[in-house]
This record gives sequence, structure tokens and C-alpha cells, in this order.
Amino acid sequence: MMSQYFELDLKAVLVPYDTSEFSENALEYAVYLAKAIFLGDSKKQIIKIMILHIIQEIPFTKTILDKIKSNRNNEKLSLSEHARSIYDETKISIEKDIDEKKKLYKSIDGIEIDSTILYGDPSNQIIDYTKKNRVDLIVMGSNGLQGLSKIRGLGSVSRKVSEAVSCPMTIIR
Repeated sequence: MMSQYFELDLKAVLVPYDTSEFSENALEYAVYLAKAIFLGDSKKQIIKIMILHIIQEIPFTKTILDKIKSNRNNEKLSLSEHARSIYDETKISIEKDIDEKKKLYKSIDGIEIDSTILYGDPSNQIIDYTKKNRVDLIVMGSNGLQGLSKIRGLGSVSRKVSEAVSCPMTIIR
């Protein structure tokens, strides 16, 4: 029986965040974990928690296009103008939510919270972000806003990410 001493060199934790209950729990867990690792050791480096939100592309169907008639002044909007308006409103809303999270956790010793908002497919963006940035651990919800998977299993995003990344990952319900 071999016993090894393992020291966790945790400097950067990625939390994919979509405002779902599962991602809220993941963020709380990441903060708790970072706080516990930092606690009482002034030699430890601050642990960076990176909140990553992905704004998904909107699939426009004929039905949706038919409903996009005009803006508030009854002027016709182009599809790209309408899509841009939806993306802008979504980004403003999520920035406000993330800023509230940063304020909530900013007084905790040992952690620094950063955030990034990207556009595209959540799985691919999380995987790409992990490859391009130092990420020592991913803490993410088991399911997101897309709904619960069948029989309380993993959601498609968390499953795809867990199969593609090389860093450790903790999945939170």
C-alpha cells in the first residue's frame, strides 16, 4: 500500500455560469473550496475564480422571423438588428447578475473573482476557454437552463466538457 502526500496547487478555478440553480450552487462551492484552501495560510496565493457565461446563438426559424415585425417606434428592424438587440439585452442582464456575485464575494480573503462573457456553443466555448487559459479546476453545475436531463443524469454541456478537458472537474447538483 503506497501513501503519497498530495498538495493541491489550485490557482485558477473556472465556473461556467448560466444563472441556473446548478450553476449558482457551483459558484458557491468554488468560493467555499477556495476559501477553505486559502484559510489560515498567509503564504498561499490568491485563488482566482473565473466566472464564464456563454450567450448562445439564437436559431431563427420562419415562425420567429414572421413575429419580428417592428421595434417600439413601429419601424421595421432587420434580422441582424433584432438579433443584436437581443444579445445586447442578454449581455447587460448577465453582467448585472455577475457584478452582484462579485460584490457578494469580494470581501472573502484569498479569492479574486473575474468574469468573461462569450458568444456561441456553451460546450465548445468552455472547452476552448480551458485550453487557452490556465484552469486548474472546473466547477460546474450538472445541468443548466436547458432543463434537467433524463433520470437526473448529467446535462449535455457538462458531459461534453467532462469528456474533453484535461484538468480536474467537479460537477455540482
